[in-house]
Amino acid sequence: MPRFLFILVTSVFLLSDPAAAQVLYGTIVGNVRDRTGAAVPSANVAITSRGTGLTRQSKTNEIGYYTFSDLPPGAYNVEVGAPGFRTSTQAGVAVSINTVSRVDIELEVGAVTESVEVSAMVTPLQTDKTDVHVELSNQEINYLPLPAYRNYQSLFALVPGASPPRFQNAIMDSPGRSLTTNVNGTIRNTNFTRSDGASNIQAYLRHHTVYVEPTEAIESVSITTNNFDAEQGLAGGAAITVATKSGTNDMHGTVFEFHGNQHLRARNFFLRTPQKPKSINNIYGANLGGPIKRNRRAAVPVRPAFEVLRWDRPPPCPTATQTRIRRWLTL
Repeated sequence: MPRFLFILVTSVFLLSDPAAAQVLYGTIVGNVRDRTGAAVPSANVAITSRGTGLTRQSKTNEIGYYTFSDLPPGAYNVEVGAPGFRTSTQAGVAVSINTVSRVDIELEVGAVTESVEVSAMVTPLQTDKTDVHVELSNQEINYLPLPAYRNYQSLFALVPGASPPRFQNAIMDSPGRSLTTNVNGTIRNTNFTRSDGASNIQAYLRHHTVYVEPTEAIESVSITTNNFDAEQGLAGGAAITVATKSGTNDMHGTVFEFHGNQHLRARNFFLRTPQKPKSINNIYGANLGGPIKRNRRAAVPVRPAFEVLRWDRPPPCPTATQTRIRRWLTL
């Protein structure tokens, strides 16, 4: 029996399609040409992650084309060299999940020891993929206003074709206070959320996200609303992919506290009492990230994060103080 299980597990790893994980990663592609526009075959292309030091190398094919797939999100330097040409470096190429970054290089005639460095520019139009998607970056998630629960799903209101996100069911049914939305007129059950590649929905209530990541733990969120790739199956309205942060060669971390009470909120028009009832909420937590070993591809950096929500309300609640740890650890 153990031998059978070993063969089964090994077969799954060997037969799995590496493209299925592409939704979690990004891709860099491009063409290498000379000043006349002719392709430069067999040129050496190397990319280096500016955050982790990860380096990968490849060569252009007979038409001068190269590709690097399954890249963790971040900024990369692309270096291209060929005999008889100056080495060209494109610095700061942004790579995000579920996207293709095109970097076309034009080599200049000269000695290999000479180099030309160019700062990366934003591609005005996505020409290598046909899907329709919106990406929420870490900066947008952290700095745009969020409601009391600080749920990143509140920003789905920025997605074209999406209805305003709204609460669903009770806290008991959805302790993370997941939000629901309709995309392009489809029912909410056709939305599908993945967290770091794993399914993150309730099997019998598909519009419920089981685990809502702390905003400080999120690297980016990709919301695809049309023309999905094959690896984004099981979705009809929106295919949502949440990528959490990992560490880099540098240590980074945050400690935060968000406080709210009845004095900071407007009075409900329908209240019969002159005073606003007590309602205090505190959201606090921390995250820390760094390398396991610097510049080592095999050692994956980690960035754990936790968040605690404490909400104090007066009777008739079951208890005067309700404390829930709804999100506690993300690796």
